Amino acid sequence: MDPSASGVILGDDAANGVHFDAPTGIPTSDHLYADAWGKNYLFEHTFANMAGQIRYSCSVDVTYPTKWEEAQPDLPGEDGGDPIPQDPLPKTSSFDKTYTFELTPREYAYWQIDQLSVYQIDRALMENYALPGGSVTLYPNNYNPPALELANSTVVEEHVVPQETGTLSFTPEVVDGGDHEPGPGDVDDSAELKSLAESQTQDPKVQNDRLVFNGQIIMDDTVSPKTGPVPGRIADPQDTGGDVLYRGQLMINRSLLNRANAASSGSIYYTMLPENVEGQGDRAYPINGINSITVHTPVVNYSLLPDDNRPYDQRMDPDYERTVLILDRPFTVHFTESGQHLNIPGYGNRDYGKYTQNKRIQFPFGVFQEGQYYPENTWINIPVGTPYMNFTMPTWVNEGDYTIHTQSWAINTPSDGAELCQVNLNGNLANYCAAESFNVGVVGRLFDFRIWDIGDFRFEKVFRTGTGNLDHSSAMYYTGGNDENGAPTALSGQRQWHLPIRKGSHPTEQITVPHNGYSFLFDFRTIGNLWQPGEGTRIEPSFYFIPKTGGSAAPVDLYYDVSGSGNKMIGVGSPKDKLSYTRTYRLADGLRNISGGELSTAASYEYNYILTEAERGQTNWLKFYEQYIKRKTEISEGYNLEILPYTSRTLVGPTNIPNGVNPIAAVRSVQHWYGEYNLPIAPYILPKGTNIVTLANHYGGALDGHEQEFITGGYILVKFEIYTVKNSDAGTRILGYKAPEANMWAIEGQMTADTDEMGHPFSFSSGDIILFESDFSVRNDYQGQGK
Repeated sequence: MDPSASGVILGDDAANGVHFDAPTGIPTSDHLYADAWGKNYLFEHTFANMAGQIRYSCSVDVTYPTKWEEAQPDLPGEDGGDPIPQDPLPKTSSFDKTYTFELTPREYAYWQIDQLSVYQIDRALMENYALPGGSVTLYPNNYNPPALELANSTVVEEHVVPQETGTLSFTPEVVDGGDHEPGPGDVDDSAELKSLAESQTQDPKVQNDRLVFNGQIIMDDTVSPKTGPVPGRIADPQDTGGDVLYRGQLMINRSLLNRANAASSGSIYYTMLPENVEGQGDRAYPINGINSITVHTPVVNYSLLPDDNRPYDQRMDPDYERTVLILDRPFTVHFTESGQHLNIPGYGNRDYGKYTQNKRIQFPFGVFQEGQYYPENTWINIPVGTPYMNFTMPTWVNEGDYTIHTQSWAINTPSDGAELCQVNLNGNLANYCAAESFNVGVVGRLFDFRIWDIGDFRFEKVFRTGTGNLDHSSAMYYTGGNDENGAPTALSGQRQWHLPIRKGSHPTEQITVPHNGYSFLFDFRTIGNLWQPGEGTRIEPSFYFIPKTGGSAAPVDLYYDVSGSGNKMIGVGSPKDKLSYTRTYRLADGLRNISGGELSTAASYEYNYILTEAERGQTNWLKFYEQYIKRKTEISEGYNLEILPYTSRTLVGPTNIPNGVNPIAAVRSVQHWYGEYNLPIAPYILPKGTNIVTLANHYGGALDGHEQEFITGGYILVKFEIYTVKNSDAGTRILGYKAPEANMWAIEGQMTADTDEMGHPFSFSSGDIILFESDFSVRNDYQGQGK
C-alpha cells in the first residue's frame, strides 16, 4: 500500500489579491493554502481457498426375516417298528444385522478472508515555518469514504454443511437357513447397501465469507454445492481531487521573521475501517515533494525632499549638490509606501503600505511639525498612509551641511536598529528596514528692508508723531507688499509705502522728493549665524539718473567737493573718497527709537558671550551698558560701501520657545541691523565710466560742474546691494538680497514701474530704494542757494 502522497503550500491568490511565488517570497500577513493529494482509500487482503473432504461413516441396521425347516425326530414305529420319519417342521424368525462402512469422501472448497484491512483518509498534516503555529491539519472535504460489508468466520462448520444420506430404502430378502436357523453370518448385503448410500449421499453445501466493497460484491456468500464462487477484485483506489485535502486563507503571522527556503514536511493519515480481518491498524505515510517557502516581508523607502526652497536660497554661491532648507521656512518631505522592490512575483513596483509598521524621519536639528517641536535627533513618526509631512525650520538651527535620515520598517521587524536597514528596499532577508537619506544645506535669510526716517524736514510729519517730536510714527517704507515668503502683507496694494521713495511717496505732498545730502535711516533683518564679531553685513550703493520726465535709470558716477584746496571733484569710490568721508554712528541714538529691551538684550549677549571673563572682571554690567549706549561705530569710509559690524545689530530672535531649546541660541538667531546713509551734498553727476581727467583736460584742466557733460534736472536713484559677511572678511558675500537663485526684492514685491502725477512712466529694478533731487540739496535748505 502506498498512497503516493504529494502536496504544495503556496500563496492563496484569492485571499491575497495578488500572486506570490511562495518558494521565492511571500510576506507575513498574507495567506497561504495547503493542498495534499493521495489515494482516496487503501486496502490490503488475503483470500484463502479452503478445500477439504467430508468422510461419511455409515451404519445400517437391517432386520432379516428367516426361515428354515427344523428336522423332527422319527416317531417310533408302531410297535417298535421302524421309526416313522417325520417331516421337518417349518420355522420362521428374524435377526438384526448392522452394517458399517465408509462412503467415498466428498470434496468441498470455499473462500475465506484470512486478512483484510481497508483504510479511509482521516487527515493530512503539513508543517512549515510559515504556517500558523507551524503546521496545518487538513481534514477531508467532499470526501466519500469506502463502504464495506463483511461476514467472516474461520470455523469450517460455518462454511461447509455435509449432506445427510438419510434413510436407505432396502427390503431384505428372507434368509433361508435350510435345515438350520440362519444368522447374520449367513447373509451379506454390504455392497448393495453401500451403493445405495453412495447414491443417496449428495455433495456438501459450502458458503464463502461475504465481502461487499462500495456496493460491489467481492466475495459472494451464496450457499453453493461443493465449491464456493471465486472472489472478485477490489477496485484500485483513485487519486484524490485538489479540494479533498485543502485549506486556504492560512495567514502568515505578521510578526514572523524573514526566512529563506523554509523546509516543508507532511504526513497523510489513514484510518482502518472497523470491518477488518486481522487488520494492522491505522497507517501514516509521508507527503512527498512539498515545496519550501521563503518568508520575506517587503518595505520600500523612496522618500523625497524636493528642492522647493531653492527660490529662497540667498547664497551668492549656491551648493546645488544639496537640497536647501531655509531657516524659518516650511519644507515638505514626501514619504509614501510605494516603490520598486525585488522583481519577483507579487513584489515589484507597488504599494507596500500593508507591510509597513511605521515610517519615521530623523533630523540632526530641531524642527516644527504642525506646531509640535521635535528636538534634534528625534525620530518623528509619519503615520502609514500619510504621503507627505510638512515641517518648518526654526530660526535657531545653525547654518551648515546636514544629513536627514528616513526609515520605513516592516511589520515583522524584531528591533529598530540601524543595522537592519538597507537603502530604498529591504531586498536582503536579514533586513527589515528601507532607508533613505538627504544631504541638505541649511541657509539663513536676509530680508525686511525698510526706510523709516529721512533727514529732510519735509518728511518730519511722515516719520514723527509731531513737529519737533523725536518719537517715531508707525510710518515706514517697505520693499513691497509681501513678506519674506512672498505672502501679501497689510501693505499689499498700498504702493505709496513701497520702495523706492519717489514722487507720490509722501502722503501729503505728492510732488515732494527728498533733497540730496540728507541722511536716511534704514533697517533689515537676518536669520542665521550672524551674531559674533567678524560677522556683519555689507551694503554697496550704486547710483543712477532718471530725468523728471521718467524713463529708465542710467548708471552714473558721483563727485563732490569738500573744504580745503585740492578737494574738488572727489569721485565716490575713489581712494580720496575713502580718506575724505567717514561715517560713524551710535546704535542707541534716540533718533532711532530702538526700545530699551531690544538694546538691553543685545548688550547682555555681548557682555556675557562676547566679552572674555577677564573683560567682564574689569567692567561690571552697569558700567558696560552705560558704555554700550554711548558707543559709536564706524560703518563706512567713503560713500560707496558700508559695513555694518556686530555692533550695528540687535538680537530679536524668538523668546516664546519650546522646552529644551537654548534661549540664548534662540534670541541670537534673528538679527536686526540698523544703518544710515546719505549722498554727498550737491554731487556732480556724470555718465558712468566718464574719464574725468580727460574731461578736465578737454576744458583746460579744471571743471566747475557746469560743463555740458554734467547731468542735471532729474533725480539721483540710489540702489543698494546688501550682503552678509563672515570671518572678519568684509569682502565676502555670503547671502545677498539679490542672489543667483533668490531675489528678495522681488519676493517682497518691489515695484518695477510707476507713474507720477503728470503721467510720466518710471522704470525701476531690484534694489532701487530712494530717489533724490539732483539739483536740490541740504545746502539749499539751509543756505537758500543752489548748487
